[in-house]
Amino acid sequence: MQIAQVDNEAKTRRTHSFRPQLGMTTAIVMIVLLALMPILAPIVHPVVPPLTPSHVDLAIANVPPFTDGHFFGTDSLGRDVLSMALWGARTSLALGLVAAMLAVTFGSLWGAVSALLGGIVDVVMMRIVDGLLAIPPLILLLALSALVNGPTFTEALPRAVLSTLDVTSYSLGFLPFVTVISVIAATSWLEAARIAHARISSIMTEEYIEAARALGAGTAHTLFRHLVPNASRIIMIQATLLISDAIVMEAGLSFLGLGLSPDTPSWGTMLRQASSDLFLGNWWAPLVPAALISLTVLAVELLGESLLKLMGYDDRLR
Repeated sequence: MQIAQVDNEAKTRRTHSFRPQLGMTTAIVMIVLLALMPILAPIVHPVVPPLTPSHVDLAIANVPPFTDGHFFGTDSLGRDVLSMALWGARTSLALGLVAAMLAVTFGSLWGAVSALLGGIVDVVMMRIVDGLLAIPPLILLLALSALVNGPTFTEALPRAVLSTLDVTSYSLGFLPFVTVISVIAATSWLEAARIAHARISSIMTEEYIEAARALGAGTAHTLFRHLVPNASRIIMIQATLLISDAIVMEAGLSFLGLGLSPDTPSWGTMLRQASSDLFLGNWWAPLVPAALISLTVLAVELLGESLLKLMGYDDRLR
């Protein structure tokens, strides 16, 4: 009886350890394949002006997949879907990665400083987070995006900033990239702040933190030498999960016309421009970016969930 119970417990442990490993392996394979897309873009479809990824050729509009060298076909404007998807991967993945890193960095520092200082400062800082979390994320995202994309905001920027971003009278340069990243980061740091606050508050009860402060360790030394390194695992998992959120947000903003310019290939702009193609019977133009966004989100979520389980965190971060 006892032997059978031990065998069942061992089998359960193997099952619980196998599932996260299988999920992580699957996620890593998917992420590697997606990461190869930006690398393959200039090889498979080199940009030779005027044959850019957004080059319009109405003579080959709505060509179905696997026809005339167009593996994924073309859209209603004759643009090659595979070329736009490969080059769009550069934009979407880069925006998601940068926005997630900014959000988790600012949010983690906010939560860590709040927990470290404590008292009334802690209460005020975390009430700010709770107040912003009470606003629906979509409304906050759209409000900030409409604000920073308005002409008044652009005119208010210093000339040095506009020159750095290559903004001219006929081109917005890199300004759309910066605004989209800033808006996404500004609406994504709240959960990171709460998670960092909870983790740092737990770590501060440890004896080695009390010993360090008793030996005269200052606030900055305690924060960056002891607290943040010991909370880095859970923070990095949160950063991983935020990447998928940032990619979905960019796609949503571009679909609503508040994201990148139409001539900038990204999965979001592809979805927006191809949404009208469905009425022409062109189902492959919107299907490709939608599938890529879904696969990216699935891969990142699988990786995050597997890391949570392998590191002993049974509850989701959000």
